[in-house]
Amino acid sequence: MLAFKKNIYSSQTTGSLDTLDALGAPAIDPVELLQIALKDERETIDFLERQPRDYWHEDGKKFYPHLYRVGGPEIMRTLLENLLEGLESKSCWHHMNTYHYCFLYNVLIRFSFNYNHDNREERKAVLPQLKGGPLNIKTFIKQYFKDTVFLLTPDQYNAMSGEEKLKKGFDCPHQFGVINGLMPTREEMQLRQSNDYPYSIYV
Repeated sequence: MLAFKKNIYSSQTTGSLDTLDALGAPAIDPVELLQIALKDERETIDFLERQPRDYWHEDGKKFYPHLYRVGGPEIMRTLLENLLEGLESKSCWHHMNTYHYCFLYNVLIRFSFNYNHDNREERKAVLPQLKGGPLNIKTFIKQYFKDTVFLLTPDQYNAMSGEEKLKKGFDCPHQFGVINGLMPTREEMQLRQSNDYPYSIYV
């Protein structure tokens, strides 16, 4: 199970679904959304792996604008498969770092863009729960992402002191590496496992 800021599995246990649209758009199970988007991403990475290596800078910039500098398609595939495994695992909680959040952000923004540009029948085929309605992915990101520090430029991030970063809530592991385009180690691409329940039991 992936540990986001808010429990994405609560709708599966309570039988209720969170809405993605504050204006009342049809609801969708966040786990189902992530499964569909991540499995769809496999085709994108298959395509990128077939391209000449020299094309990666331009291709990567197009598909992963906030992450392409950290490595090629093999890095993206490892992050993808680790996230899917964590999402579908029921044995323990899996905590993400900034590499995972940044990868997810790029995937979800592109997925929602493509979905919202499909016609109504095509939308129904992809996300039946939305009944052909639009996908407000920015609301999803605001609800579930710990932060979006990776949207800062290196100059913006590096100019802040450690205290300033903490005041803004920028405490997710490995944010420096993502923002400054450092290739992740094998360990940094893995999810951190924990048996402890990551959410407050108090309402």
